[in-house]
Amino acid sequence: MPEPTTQAKLEEQFTTAAIPVGLPWRLLVFTIIIFAFSIVIYFGLRFGYENYLTQQGDNLDKQIDQLTSQVNQTDQQNFINFYSQLINLRTVLGNHGFSSNVFGFLEKNTIGSIYYTEADFSREGNDLNLAGEAASVDALVQQMNIFDKSPALASVNLNQLNFESRGTVGFSVHLVFNEDFTSKPAQ
Repeated sequence: MPEPTTQAKLEEQFTTAAIPVGLPWRLLVFTIIIFAFSIVIYFGLRFGYENYLTQQGDNLDKQIDQLTSQVNQTDQQNFINFYSQLINLRTVLGNHGFSSNVFGFLEKNTIGSIYYTEADFSREGNDLNLAGEAASVDALVQQMNIFDKSPALASVNLNQLNFESRGTVGFSVHLVFNEDFTSKPAQ
C-alpha cells in the first residue's frame, strides 16, 4: 500500500466532520408547541373563564338585590346611621389621650418630702409644669434624680429654686413626657 502524500495528510487533518442538523429543528418544534399551548390557555381564559366570572358576578348581584328587597328602607337607613356612629366612635377613642396618666406618674415618682402647689399639663406638647416645695435641697436633688432616670420623660428642667423663710426649698420644674405617654392607659 502506498504511503499517503503530504497533500492527503493535510486534507485528512483539516477536513471537518459532518454536523448533525437535528438539534435546531427539535428546539424549533418544542418552541412552537409551547407557543401554541400558551395561545390555547390565553383564549381559554379570555373566552371561557372570563364568561364564568361574569356570570358569577351577575348571580351575586341578583342575590344582593334580593337581600336589599327583603330589608325595608328605614332599617337600611338605621343600620347606616349606626355603622357611621361606630366608625366615628372608633376614631374618637383612637385619638383619645390619657392625660390622667400624669397623676399615676407623679404618685409613683414623688418622694415623701416633696409636695406640689401647682401643676399645668399641656396635651399638645406632652409637657407638665410643676411648682412645689421640698423639705431640703437634698430632697429636691433626690427628686430631680428620680425624674432624670424615669423612662417616661423625654426631658427634665429645673426652672426655679427659692429658699423659703420656713426652711423649705421652693422650686419650679418643667417635665416633657415621651410622645406615647398619653396614648394608652397606664398599667
